Amino acid sequence: MCVKFEGRVTREGSHWAVYVPALDIYTQGKSRRDAMVMIKEAVVLILDKEGVDVAVSPLSGDRFIVHAKRPDDDRYLMALMLKNQRAKYGLSISQVASRLAISKNAYAQYEQARAVPSIAKVEAFIHAMSNRAHVVLDVLDEAMAA
Repeated sequence: MCVKFEGRVTREGSHWAVYVPALDIYTQGKSRRDAMVMIKEAVVLILDKEGVDVAVSPLSGDRFIVHAKRPDDDRYLMALMLKNQRAKYGLSISQVASRLAISKNAYAQYEQARAVPSIAKVEAFIHAMSNRAHVVLDVLDEAMAA
């Protein structure tokens, strides 16, 4: 699995604001480049997992992506996304698990990066957190990319 989260960078007065909606992380910098460094540092600090590093890669216009430098570390970004989205909607692990009709421990495994959810499960998790949430998951088959 290759997990990539899209973000936006915009100029706001004398600073550049950066936001990664799926991770629900905001920060800013004095320049566009500084803002990109700040979002990378913010994600790494929030992950708080020794040896895990992320990259920030520009896309067109005001868009960029955040992704793990090593494919094995994707699970930590996925876990962070699930935790932050759950917190964004003010839900406990028990509430999300109840909405999914699974055990609290089963769901917690995903937030602790002990298990990696399938794309279908990620969609179910996000929908369980909020019926209003709209998630676009783009799956790149590594065999097709080669």
